[in-house]
Parts: sequence; structure tokens; C-alpha cells
Amino acid sequence: MPRILIMNAGTPQMSGAHLTKAQLSLAASSAFRSAWFAQEGDLIVSPVVIPADLLSFIGATLDFDASSLRLLVPTSRQPTILDDCALLSETVVTRIKRHIRQQSTWRLYPCYFTEGVAHLAAKLSIPKIGNDFALQRGPDLLNRKSHFRQLGTSVALPLPHGCVATDPNGLLKAVTSLKSETGRVIVKLDNGAGGVGNVILTSSKSDPLPGARDTRWISWRSLDPGALYSEITTASCKTLVVESYHLARSLFYLEYAIQDDASIAFINSGNIRLHKSTDRSERALIWTGLELPSDLENEQWLTAQEHAYRFVALARDLGYRGLINIDAIFAKDGRLLFNEANGRWGGGSVLHNIAIRLLGPDYSSRNVILSVRNVRSPSFQAAHDRFFKEGLLFDRTRKTGVIPLAADEQAGTVECVVIAADRAAAHDQQHQLLRS
Repeated sequence: MPRILIMNAGTPQMSGAHLTKAQLSLAASSAFRSAWFAQEGDLIVSPVVIPADLLSFIGATLDFDASSLRLLVPTSRQPTILDDCALLSETVVTRIKRHIRQQSTWRLYPCYFTEGVAHLAAKLSIPKIGNDFALQRGPDLLNRKSHFRQLGTSVALPLPHGCVATDPNGLLKAVTSLKSETGRVIVKLDNGAGGVGNVILTSSKSDPLPGARDTRWISWRSLDPGALYSEITTASCKTLVVESYHLARSLFYLEYAIQDDASIAFINSGNIRLHKSTDRSERALIWTGLELPSDLENEQWLTAQEHAYRFVALARDLGYRGLINIDAIFAKDGRLLFNEANGRWGGGSVLHNIAIRLLGPDYSSRNVILSVRNVRSPSFQAAHDRFFKEGLLFDRTRKTGVIPLAADEQAGTVECVVIAADRAAAHDQQHQLLRS
């Protein structure tokens, strides 16, 4: 059954109404990597044009005819995002209807199940379980940090101590009550994405810490709550979440799919990998990529699964259908703490999709999948040619190698996937990619 892939990552519902330049850039590059979800006959609705050579390479790698794909790119005032207004424009709906008349049965496959996606399903007469929930903006419950604390508490999810603040006075009270637990506090924008809206405050000198755009050494008495509140909040979001910050021994995520029949399927889990910038003035860690499967010990894994499943079951009972990702840590003191959830495609969704199609459903018992960002290359084709010349390109017979995912030609980098037989081989391959 062909699908309509809706690449609506980075929309205001996900990241706030006033998107930063970094968020807009992330939304554009997300469309390129999300093209790897494509299957034969799909219609891709994307905020940006996906290069023909990338689509051709995807088809060749995943063994389907890429010429069967159709790409629809709406005209928009913000060309790097696909918001509900663009998705429901008369031109876009008409073009989709014209295309899907060729076959009677289609499925919608959105990154984020927005109110607009639900309206589109109705306009196209495509039945979609979860439409009523989406029409009331229900999935937003699963993409707000304050709601995550509220919902998580209701199912006894282990969370860092914290609270919700909606004004400078509430922010000051929260920081004052939480600062003594670890000497570190994290302040999060309710609908920020990718750590963009987060700031870590620490009473001792510290290198950049995971989970925030800035790690600040401060004297608690010098804290100006009004200035910090104004800095982090936006015109569309005045809610902050304040939590005690715990140093992590393991950073990982768990991904599930809530099926139309209300069953819950575990999809994958992976390590979240970060490294320190060579620029000493940089106050944030650089996201290196993900590593599947996670390297949790058996007991840790079972404990995390038991807790996460309760949260996913709650999301299911509320009416949500689709992919859901939950981020967590094992702190250095051994405690399991959950940080946030997102009801949408996650960072590992594309990697899992590629691994399943190339290696089979049990790939995690035999292989390690590593995403590697910021590999220097002037273009996608240049990266492909380099990997072919150096014998790094993925080999179907060996079932190992490197796959270039998507290029950011403005930055001169390519994101890649490494498929290896074990963690040591995967890390060696990563070093080889990054050394030039």
C-alpha cells in the first residue's frame, strides 16, 4: 500500500512559533534524511526539494525503483518547514488528490500528527486512527516538557526533581529549591527542540554538559530571574520546566510504535552520543549521532523498559497512534531518570528503518548501527565517490560499510550511517570518516 510521507519536522507545533535559524536549518536537513523512509510508489510531501541523485541512491541502496516516487514541494513563506497552513493549501490538496486517484488505497505517514494532518486525512478520505485525538491537538501533550512531567508523574515514571514555572518569580523559587540537590539546575523551554531552549546553571566551574545550548557557572545570589526568563521564553511560549541536573553515566532513548489496533511494539533503543567542541568558547556539546542498539546492561535495560512501557500505554489510552520516543539517563549514582518524550519520528527512526530493510528485523543481535554527523565533504556525490574509492561504501554481501545519508552543502558536511559487526569496528569506522 503506497504512502503519503509528510515531512513536517520542525514546525511551530514541534519547536515554537518563532523558529531560530538553527531550527529552520535542522528542519531542512531533516527532510533529506527522512527521504530514507521512502518505499516504492510513495508520494513525498516535503518542505524542500530533495535532490534526484539522493532519491536515486536511496532506491539503489534499499532495492526499489526510485523513479516510482513522486515529490510534492509546496510554496511557502518559510520554505524550510511544512506547517499546517502550507499542507492544507488548496494547491497542495489538489495536487495530492490528483496523484492519489491513480490508486484507491493510500496511507498517511507524517513525522508529526498535527491537527492539519488530521484535516488532510479527512479531505483525502483516508481513514486514520487517532484523527479525533489529533484534531484536538492531542499529540502536543507528548511534545511539551511540562506535560511530560505531568503525565510521567501520573504513571510513577522516575523523574528528576523539578517543577513548572510561568513567570520570573516562579523561576527563582524553583531554582532556589532545587540548586542544593546536585549544585546544578537545568532550565528548559517547554516546546524547545534539540536542547535549543535549555540552559544549565552550575555553582562550580564545568565543561559543557549534555542537554543544553549553554552551561553557565554562576553565583546563585547573582541570578537575575527576570533576565533569564526573558532570554529563554518566546512570544509563543512562556512556560519553563526547571529540574535538578544529574551527571549521566549513560544517555539513551527508547522508541515504540503505538499501532492502529492499540498494540504497542518496541522499535529500537540507542545511545545518544555527544562530544566536546574544539572551540573552547563553545558552551554546548556537539551532537555526534546515535548508536543502535544501546549498550545498557540487562538489568538496566529491563528496568528502563518496564517504566517506559507504562508511559507509552498512557499515551495509547489517551488516543495517540504512531511513533513515540522517550529520552532517559542512568545517572552516575546509578539512578534511572527520564527526561522527555516526543510523539513523532525520532533520531533513531531513520536508522532503524534502514537497518531493518538491509539487515532484517533481528539486526540488533548481529550488528551495530552508528550515525556520524559532520563528515567533511563538499557534496553528497563527493562523499559517495570518496567512500567508494576507499572501500568504505556499504556492501550487501558483507552487510557492513558506510552509507551517506544526507548532505548539508552550505556547511560542507555529510551525515552518514555506519553498519558494523560490533562496537569496536563501528567506532574505528567513525574515526576514519572524521579524520579528513
